Amino acid sequence: MSNFLVCGKTDIGLKRHRNEDNYAVEPEYGLFVVADGMGGHAGGDMASSMAIETVKNFIKTALSDHEITWPFGMDHSLPIEINIISSGMRLANRYIFNASKGMGTTMVALLVRDNKAYICHAGDSRLYRIRGNSIEQITEDHSLAAEEIKRGTITKEQARNYSLKHVITRAIGINADITCDCSVESIISKDIFLLCSDGLSGMLEEAEILDIIKSSHPSLVKESEEGLLEESCEKLIKRANEKGGHDNITAILVKFK
Repeated sequence: MSNFLVCGKTDIGLKRHRNEDNYAVEPEYGLFVVADGMGGHAGGDMASSMAIETVKNFIKTALSDHEITWPFGMDHSLPIEINIISSGMRLANRYIFNASKGMGTTMVALLVRDNKAYICHAGDSRLYRIRGNSIEQITEDHSLAAEEIKRGTITKEQARNYSLKHVITRAIGINADITCDCSVESIISKDIFLLCSDGLSGMLEEAEILDIIKSSHPSLVKESEEGLLEESCEKLIKRANEKGGHDNITAILVKFK
């Protein structure tokens, strides 16, 4: 399925002095990526920019040139698309790790091919799927808060005020190699995928995200869908800022017709 609309936006937020988020929207390749440079580390904005460019260029090359040399070999138990994304992310990890110790970034990547969504991520940048009147977080955060939720020591609601909620347990560029979590999801008509940095997901409850997106698409009128999608992106960022805008905010919405 290639019949989709997409909108991507980023905002510095209200508290940061620079935007360390970066994103890529490559509709001709069905590729969408969000990276959030790690605050408090030297060159977070450089790390996210390097990661985006490396992943984007590798995936585009791999999809168009089947004779390329794979930098890490291939796991034949996984779909080729997952191999492509994860190799791109591991390559970005190598470049950033070699460039500067301590520089890092989270990342979530979506590759759309033939009615399938191929998803890889590292860190707490997220991918949500809005289907009908429900929203589901497809990725699982690599963070101390997520680990505590899994252990049952805190709830999802308590995690919002957890003192170590911003501590990431996995990120691109911190170690010599990285293992990304990957999944494959089926796509059906009118699905909407949201990729975002934690500047959005950390400020808005899932119910708020769903309400904003659904309220901007009341009739799904074909002639105005592109404008409605952009409106949804803008409303999500505006609402995150209204609730404090404590971090950079990035959102990509991909809607399937």
